[in-house]
Amino acid sequence: MKKARVLASIMVLSTPLSLRAESGNVEIYGTINVDYEGVEASGASPASVHPANQLGATPTGVDVPHRDRVTSNSSNLGVRGAQPLAGGLKAFFQVESAIGWDNQATFGTNTANGSPVGGGLATRNTNVGIAGAWGSVFLGQWDTPYKVLSGAVDPMYFTGITYTGAIIGSPGFGIGPVTNGNVTLNAAGTTYANTANASFERRQGNSAQYWMPAFGALGAKLAYSVNEGKSAASGTTTQINPRIWSANLEYDKGPIYLAGGYERHLDYFGLGAIAPAAQAVLVSSSASASSRDTGIKLVGRYIFGSTRLGLIYEQLRYEQNNSVAAPTAFRSYRRGAYALTGTHTIGAGTIRGLYGRAQSGSCSLAGGGTCVSSGLGAQQVSLGYSHRYSDRTELYAFFTRVANDVNATYQFANAAGIGAAAGATSTAYLLGVRHTF
Repeated sequence: MKKARVLASIMVLSTPLSLRAESGNVEIYGTINVDYEGVEASGASPASVHPANQLGATPTGVDVPHRDRVTSNSSNLGVRGAQPLAGGLKAFFQVESAIGWDNQATFGTNTANGSPVGGGLATRNTNVGIAGAWGSVFLGQWDTPYKVLSGAVDPMYFTGITYTGAIIGSPGFGIGPVTNGNVTLNAAGTTYANTANASFERRQGNSAQYWMPAFGALGAKLAYSVNEGKSAASGTTTQINPRIWSANLEYDKGPIYLAGGYERHLDYFGLGAIAPAAQAVLVSSSASASSRDTGIKLVGRYIFGSTRLGLIYEQLRYEQNNSVAAPTAFRSYRRGAYALTGTHTIGAGTIRGLYGRAQSGSCSLAGGGTCVSSGLGAQQVSLGYSHRYSDRTELYAFFTRVANDVNATYQFANAAGIGAAAGATSTAYLLGVRHTF
């Protein structure tokens, strides 16, 4: 009897959704992408002490022993739909949630990097908006226009530990992709020093986006993440006004794709995640402080036959002003990076690969003295093969290697690093399955 009541309840609750789905207004979709990984980090730089003007993590000489993992790579479950309105307009929405297929899903956020932990409702691209002949506008949490450009040329599904996010969108220093709608404090809540603030690989909350209609082969997107975290002015609090602007311009015609992206973070204090913690801007202080972090990205792709080649170039710059900063405090850091990508399809199989390189860059001090940024570069190599068994299901075998220069601490992509020390090389072999519905 109890079982019958449960079945009846499920039928009643599911009926409205089923009717809407049949009318074409609502769609349920998802991705299951899970792999088995063997990971390790070796070759860490011997323990040493940096001079005060050297940027980068203090080498510890500690390697990370081999371990096996099962990892869910952007697995998700979503609901999206649209409703025609008067005057040729259309309302639309999407609610997409992360699903932790590799462990028990937990509803929350990683305070270290601002990413969802395991899973959670509406933790991925989620919005509501209006569309018309003039384009579309929406509110919510969504990948920034700057971020999405990399997906046009990424050969590794644009997720997991093998994709371009190990180098592109990160200045190193253990910083990975994040989901965050505001400037994030350190764990103690005392300073604006958190890796989430420095990432340019963002699914940004508290945002409004405008997508212009396609004009021939041209398209453009603009996003603004509001200053919800603006602090009050007082004699004991550092007033900040955090917000993010992001934009892109794309040309996509035939075999050629060209795009440019620009993103600016105001008062996000990304340098606080790069410089020593003692130099981070304090929350409770009468100091006057501000920051301006900028990303510029150029992307190109060419397709001929069964082969697709891509190129990404990126320039990241972090700048910070603090009225009480010591002359030896770091004032800015700038670095360039690039990635070469490619895929080649043979029947049901696809060969995939990328090479990425981050340069050491340059830095400056508040007092204008000599600043050293040597040994902060890294290289990434990712190779793999995928086999398509149906329009929805693929099996894949990948390899990735992120090799740091002597003072660098770049990690695996997708915020899935294993805590590699300065100078270490992280390597991984993985076998996975990807299914969409």
